[in-house]
Amino acid sequence: MSCQKGVFCLAAVTVILLTSQSGETQEGYSIEISTAQKRTEYGSPIVLSLRFVYQQPQMWRVTGKTRQVVSLDLLDLQVQQSGTEETRLFRLGKTVCNLQGTKGLEYTGKVVLWCHVHEERGKLIKRMIFDKPGAYTFSVMDAKKRSSNTLDILMEPSDLGQKALSLLTDPKDIAFLIGGVYKSPESVSRLEEVVNQCEGILLAKWAASRLGVEYFKEFQKKHTSFEKFKALRDKGKIEEPLFGQARKYLSAGVELRDEFPIRENVVGKLVNMEFMDGNYEKAFSLLDELRTKYPDGEYGRKASGWKEELIELQKRELAQAPQPRVRGWSGLLTLFLVIAVGIVLIGLILVLKKKPSSRGKSRAT
Repeated sequence: MSCQKGVFCLAAVTVILLTSQSGETQEGYSIEISTAQKRTEYGSPIVLSLRFVYQQPQMWRVTGKTRQVVSLDLLDLQVQQSGTEETRLFRLGKTVCNLQGTKGLEYTGKVVLWCHVHEERGKLIKRMIFDKPGAYTFSVMDAKKRSSNTLDILMEPSDLGQKALSLLTDPKDIAFLIGGVYKSPESVSRLEEVVNQCEGILLAKWAASRLGVEYFKEFQKKHTSFEKFKALRDKGKIEEPLFGQARKYLSAGVELRDEFPIRENVVGKLVNMEFMDGNYEKAFSLLDELRTKYPDGEYGRKASGWKEELIELQKRELAQAPQPRVRGWSGLLTLFLVIAVGIVLIGLILVLKKKPSSRGKSRAT
């Protein structure tokens, strides 16, 4: 289903803002799609991997350099449920893909398939992509009718999945979960209900991720310097409920599958929480994970430099920590007392050893 002019479309994909440049893409390419999931529980999102292979290297016309990313508009998802003839279309919106290799021929990206939300005549409308349990076949098609391969997915019945969907009936709740927009106290509360009442399912982990990211943003607005906050917290001079809320939901959200787009954001923010909590080793471990799992991501590219900064901060804290030392007359007095007590104890031991032998001699006489 195409979006009409002036209509806001929100696909289940993380919104990424890019600076446009002159010199766009060469035309010819093929589309390949894949997913790690062949079956999942009803109500759970699916992470779809897209691969675009171009016939010509993708270069910037002005600079002549290879493009590191490409963004493709007007991609449609074609979905057909088994046993029906109807094909349903869902606009994916702008899909951002990262360069693979150095030749400018292959680019890959990910989108989350779950629910399509768009605004029509001032009202938000939601459409579940896989709207009931059952088997589905789907593919991706661009504006020039170039189509990808097809994939099959089985949506198995799930009581918890059904319950989670029943808690998110308002399209604004869906929009908040997907892209962090239309945030309200009511939407936050309903996502918290999903996390608390549907623990363990993928949708609950996704909801926890969104809540963790949003609580972290609120915390960051209030405490712009994490180093100052940590110093105050180490001394017991500050209490901040937002810190606990952000940490709680980020820790739950990190349980998402690695390929889920928001997870890198969650791991990156959790690094800050571990630092402020003084857990340097955990922070280092998370940074290594960012570097290895998300080398093309916003946090993954910065992970190595960030780790060096944290190592320096840790060294500085250790250097500033008070060290116990024996100084001046008080230290010498303590030493003399220890020596004196030792001499007395040695004397008592010698006396006790001597007494029995004396008593034995007088009996013999």
